[in-house]
Amino acid sequence: MKKHLKFLSLACAVCLVLTACTPKTPDPTPDNSPSVEEPQNRDVTVDFVVVGAGAGGLSAATEAARQGKSVILLEKLSFAGGSSALCEGYFWSSDAKLNAETEKGFDTETMKEAMLTAAGGKAVDKLIENICAISGEIMDGLTDGGTVFLKDQYTGSGGAIPGLDVFIAEGAGAGLVKSMVKIAEDNQVDIRYESKGTKLIVEGGAVKGVTVEDKEGTYNIYAGTTILATGGFLRNEALMAEYAPDWTDTTLYCAAGSTGDGHEMAMELGAHIIGSSFGCVWEFDGKNGYHMDGGMAPAVSFFKVNQEGKRVLNEFGGATVNTNNNITVQQTGNRVYCFMDSTSAYAGLAEQGVVAGLAYKADTLEELCDQYGIDKEAFMETVNAYNEAKAAGKDDADFGVPNAYMVSMTEAPFYATYYQPMPTNCLAGLETDEFCRLLDSNNQPIPGLYGVGELIMGSVVGDGNYPSCGTCLAAGIYGGPIAVRHALGIMK
Repeated sequence: MKKHLKFLSLACAVCLVLTACTPKTPDPTPDNSPSVEEPQNRDVTVDFVVVGAGAGGLSAATEAARQGKSVILLEKLSFAGGSSALCEGYFWSSDAKLNAETEKGFDTETMKEAMLTAAGGKAVDKLIENICAISGEIMDGLTDGGTVFLKDQYTGSGGAIPGLDVFIAEGAGAGLVKSMVKIAEDNQVDIRYESKGTKLIVEGGAVKGVTVEDKEGTYNIYAGTTILATGGFLRNEALMAEYAPDWTDTTLYCAAGSTGDGHEMAMELGAHIIGSSFGCVWEFDGKNGYHMDGGMAPAVSFFKVNQEGKRVLNEFGGATVNTNNNITVQQTGNRVYCFMDSTSAYAGLAEQGVVAGLAYKADTLEELCDQYGIDKEAFMETVNAYNEAKAAGKDDADFGVPNAYMVSMTEAPFYATYYQPMPTNCLAGLETDEFCRLLDSNNQPIPGLYGVGELIMGSVVGDGNYPSCGTCLAAGIYGGPIAVRHALGIMK
């Protein structure tokens, strides 16, 4: 027994010696070395993904959530709103509770006919009809959700539809967007800021979502339906050069995000732009004259000429605003010069413009020509021919202005200012069908892909006349639910 114990003690001693002499295998993750994390797969699958959190995107995402569907709303900036937040908050509806309460606005059928007449067959008529038909219900959803529209102040149409009183959102466009964000959040919409949609995911010829870039990198959102609500393309130099070359050197008054992201993604799949022109305010030294004391004078001047002293457009009302903006940017300096005499009902506005340094006042028209470097001889020939027609009770021979709307340029003092368009939003946009499905080069719907808002204004206005204040917002706020309901089979 003692021999066995001695042998065991000796064996243990040998093992300890061998262990001490054997080099250790390094720890694969020593405490003093940084650990390496495997990259996480952030891809996600939802029912709807909406790209762009302006009014149109907010409306579409909210509708999807109300229908019980999972939805992610992407916004590349750190805040929602886009161009909608910069606008005046003008918005029309038909047969909503607010229409009945205030007795403002048109009934649905009257609004349809007015919108179709303004478009003149150059837009998507059935889309216009769907927008008008859904307007009352969606307006009720806004007001029930907390959006407030003024009940003691309205604005006129400002476009081709006469006699329409348009609602104004409390807090203007920014107030409208703020309330819509709250409604979206109340409906559990997943809004992801600083998240830019960069490329549409296409599988089997259908759009299946979008690739997203954020601060952490890129990931994919797979979705049964993708809705683009990315706004206009005023800040996209390539698209402007191709589709609106006359406007490339104008001063812009639009959202920073109006870079045509959605246009570019969809156009890779055959989507195409229809319509022309832009919604505009007017600039004075790069500032928005619409908001300046006396800055309204250009809008109410009914005698306008170019630098060469020739009338080049129809001054009569808003029905020709699209055409007139396009004509104006083709003139010297992108301007037309606006005149009135002391008998004008708007002479008070012109006086405000003079005080603010936005207009000139003189006892002769020749003096005003000198202020702006206008060709005096050609200008006076233009004025004399116009005055003679007005005095004879004849309509304007050149542009068809009715005699009742012609203004004699006879009584001193005279006033002059100028109109220089400052683009705010696109009236050109991607072509859709009546359900906001974006169309390919063969005018067939691109499976799984819809567009709403300013992105598709060409389908609402085309090359027709801008119908009314509030129509750009209507294209988004009413178009969003149309897209969602069609994707779900509710609208057919």
